[in-house]
Amino acid sequence: MSQQSSLYRTIEILKHLNEGKRLCVTRLAEAYEVSDRTIRRDFKLIREIFGDFMSKEGECYQAYNKVLLDEVLHATDLMTLANIVTLLGATQKQSLISDKTQALVEKSMLVYDFKSRPFENMHNLDVVKRLEHAIKFHKEIKLRYRTERAVTHTLFHPYRIVFLNENFYLVGVNSTKDIVEYRRISMIESVDYTSKSFFVDREVDAFFQTMQTPWAVFGKPEIPVRLRVDVSIRRFFLKKKYLPSQEIVHTFENGDIEVHYCITNPKEIEELIIKWLPKIHILSPRNLNKMIKRTLKKKLDALNTSKT
Repeated sequence: MSQQSSLYRTIEILKHLNEGKRLCVTRLAEAYEVSDRTIRRDFKLIREIFGDFMSKEGECYQAYNKVLLDEVLHATDLMTLANIVTLLGATQKQSLISDKTQALVEKSMLVYDFKSRPFENMHNLDVVKRLEHAIKFHKEIKLRYRTERAVTHTLFHPYRIVFLNENFYLVGVNSTKDIVEYRRISMIESVDYTSKSFFVDREVDAFFQTMQTPWAVFGKPEIPVRLRVDVSIRRFFLKKKYLPSQEIVHTFENGDIEVHYCITNPKEIEELIIKWLPKIHILSPRNLNKMIKRTLKKKLDALNTSKT
């Protein structure tokens, strides 16, 4: 096994302890290609975070009760959680994150440094806390929402908080209009609970679980998109999924690749295509090509008419 990060290794050890396995220092050191001293430090760290929950016999350890977090099982999950906690500036007292999870998040920040930040400043942490509670217990809420144009009051069934395109959104159902909506959390001024609760609509919930961008539209049939990506930039698509639905289905003789996406709104793919022009070609649908041209023309016209 190749050498892993200390965070990943610690979580793997925790998982094995939680499964009731007997773990010995020398064998772990060989498996992770580190020194015995490093593994002993790992066990010391685990004991500091979780307390005295495991017995020690010689150089071997075994847990006598389960302590592994319910929320986090993999290092990648923990990194995502740590990013969210950092972005919100939240603490265990301000969110649903447990003390144990928070402890591992804090330790992870010694290994990982997250540079991504949302566009808006998240100062309304009390709003976030109330939203967490409403989502957990399926409570109907009344939102005071401020945009540049107006302040509105809306009855809302909150399903979850999502992080899309470097912004936090509340997603759910506007119960006043009975439509699926996204609301930027930074624009929510207040959250009040009503006396009502709501039942989760399975179709709506499934949509939120699979949505890819803030421009996804509930109830619309999926639009298959086929792109030809130039060999000179294909490495970026091979290493990264720009949307969860991305699939690489074919490699051409010259090295170009064919990439497929499924979207519900052309705007979901527009930014990606424009970013990689002229090294990307739309194979289908044809109307997407026309839409991109219109968007580019508008941008060019705006640039030509802008004040100097």
